[in-house]
Amino acid sequence: MTQQAMGDAMLTMGVEEEFLLLGPDGAVVPSAPFVARLAKAGDQIKPEFLSYQLETTTAVCTRLDQLRRELVQLRLRAADAARRAGASLVSVGAPPFASGPLGAVTDDTRYRDLAGQFPGAVVAGSSCACQVHIGVPDRDLAVEVLARIRPWLPALLALTVNSPFAGDRDTGWASYRYHLQQRWPTFRPPGAWAGAERYDRVVRSLVGAGAALDVGGIYFLARLSARYPTVEVRVADACLSVEDTVFFAAVVRALVATLIEDARHNITTLPIPTGVVDAHLMTAAHGQVRVRRGRTPDGGSPAAGAVARLMTKVSPALTAWGDAEEVFASLDRLRHEGTGADRQRRAWIRAGSPEAFVDFLANATAPVATAHK
Repeated sequence: MTQQAMGDAMLTMGVEEEFLLLGPDGAVVPSAPFVARLAKAGDQIKPEFLSYQLETTTAVCTRLDQLRRELVQLRLRAADAARRAGASLVSVGAPPFASGPLGAVTDDTRYRDLAGQFPGAVVAGSSCACQVHIGVPDRDLAVEVLARIRPWLPALLALTVNSPFAGDRDTGWASYRYHLQQRWPTFRPPGAWAGAERYDRVVRSLVGAGAALDVGGIYFLARLSARYPTVEVRVADACLSVEDTVFFAAVVRALVATLIEDARHNITTLPIPTGVVDAHLMTAAHGQVRVRRGRTPDGGSPAAGAVARLMTKVSPALTAWGDAEEVFASLDRLRHEGTGADRQRRAWIRAGSPEAFVDFLANATAPVATAHK
């Protein structure tokens, strides 16, 4: 498949990353507004729902090296500001320790309203995600992509599981964030809706029924962004390293491009019941979808071969855009080193103390910045 077959230009991409601020003892540090001010990056680094969470937002990118530079610069800037505020910036899907003000909501009108409307979900707000935006200005086409991305969501989650610890213990999950986020009423796969008008009606009905505070509070695992002309894929845990994020963003972009081509050529797919998608997502969140070498499907159960089938699906798009070599090298690294959850579990055993574990997480998140400590 040529680049021309993928369209006239590369799809744009942008990434929002969410981080925790932790003290040396692992306690959450509720200083995100202060850290954001120290960072002096405007809306590119800002507080999130809970006052120990930061969010960074890259510029719109077309190349992986451009995205990598954005991610590195934002992480280093945020990590330096966090260090000056007496905290460490860490990129994990959930707070690993049960210490500090875990329910501290950022002093913002919308966040206070969100906590008031969904008090049982505040603990879910402590989890952190990596959200990838892919530019698809045609909203009807974007909704078609949402319908077609449903069966691929478990594989995307399997690549990014990075939250095995919570409450000072191994939870048994690879993505405990996925478990936490189910407390939000709209945290679910998108439906197979017929066009943007139908999508908008569903969103309005959910907001009207009190299942979401507003359009921005619709937490589908993939959705139309409320702010940008993009498909926003929200299934992933916060990625431990920049390379994990770049790899994931490249796979998401290639998948969206492939699904656009499938839609344009009227390639039909068998409908996947939501219950089946949910079951496979749960399997991935438990870490039972393994990352294997190669581009061809594995044998065994449907869930077992999910990642290999995904990589087979996106390989032509990656090749067309010159990203294949880098992405498959990252896949090999993931196979050898393990997911973020795997790496966390090994570090937990080695660390022996909360301070050593926080140092590991901070160094994996922004290694140059933490070298100053």
